[in-house]
Amino acid sequence: MVYKGVYLHNVAELLETEDGVILSRIPNRLSASVNPGVQTMAIQPAGAEVRFNLKSKEARIVLKAREEGTFLGEIYQGSFLVGSYFINNSTSDVVISLPANIEKLKELSEKEKMPFDTGLTRIILPYRATCVIRDITGEFELPGKEQLPEKKYLAYGSSITHGATAIRPTGTYAMRTAQFLGVDLINLGFGGSALCEKEMADYIAERDDWNFASLEIGINMISSFDVSEFRKRVEYFIPKIAHSHPDKYIFCIDMFTFYLGLKGERTKQKAFRDTVKEVAAGVKSEKVIHIDGRKLLRHWNGLCTDLVHPSPSGMEEIAGNLARVIRRYIEK
Repeated sequence: MVYKGVYLHNVAELLETEDGVILSRIPNRLSASVNPGVQTMAIQPAGAEVRFNLKSKEARIVLKAREEGTFLGEIYQGSFLVGSYFINNSTSDVVISLPANIEKLKELSEKEKMPFDTGLTRIILPYRATCVIRDITGEFELPGKEQLPEKKYLAYGSSITHGATAIRPTGTYAMRTAQFLGVDLINLGFGGSALCEKEMADYIAERDDWNFASLEIGINMISSFDVSEFRKRVEYFIPKIAHSHPDKYIFCIDMFTFYLGLKGERTKQKAFRDTVKEVAAGVKSEKVIHIDGRKLLRHWNGLCTDLVHPSPSGMEEIAGNLARVIRRYIEK
């Protein structure tokens, strides 16, 4: 999406407010048809970025958060980290200028075949705050196709995919997986709200801007859904997306290591895992791959004290293991 001369990545719609615009990762029509949690989480810009080629001496992005607290964002020049910035519920100015050694960075980027062109400035927004863009000033050119990775990775899931407990926006397992693979990320993680609704499956299925996807399924449903309802939803969700994109790899991840595993393979969690595995197999496509989440997050010390959300080291463990699995398939 283009706004004030810049490109807003992983943004489907802008919501006008008195303060400025809020970025939504999904269209309003979809927000209105799914659970209220998604409506709240979709306007937290996990994986969203402001991208541009800077043509003036500097640019200024005026941001604020709707929530109380301080939230971390990052600035990248192509694939190189420039630094961090913070926003809160008062106005914050993010001022950007090109690094003095930009030509050397471009040389290194070309030599190492980095996924993002170094001329491209990327303002990576905080993943867990409702960001309001109050103003953007400067002279810009939009990103060219040649400045971006060739492939895009779509990640659907819970707060774990959204990024909960990651220290920085690029520290989420979805973003780190994308970085390991040298691809661009479309983050459709919705904290507490990944309920595999029919409408969400239809939306992902109708999108044609991704090359492969991961679907993290189960953790938001195990407490409030019985096995029958869970199976009903998964039996629509996975096949709908897979049949709409028969040429694309879809990696179906069941629940990561979490607290119920302390008491062994309890009936309900086993049924949930078996459901994801069986439905993935039932598609009868070599492109639909089931992954046991416990094989991505193997160590208990990769969890926070709630024994659900990965710590930063857990995020890194998931990303490394997931990237290795995905690479085996997409590089065939």
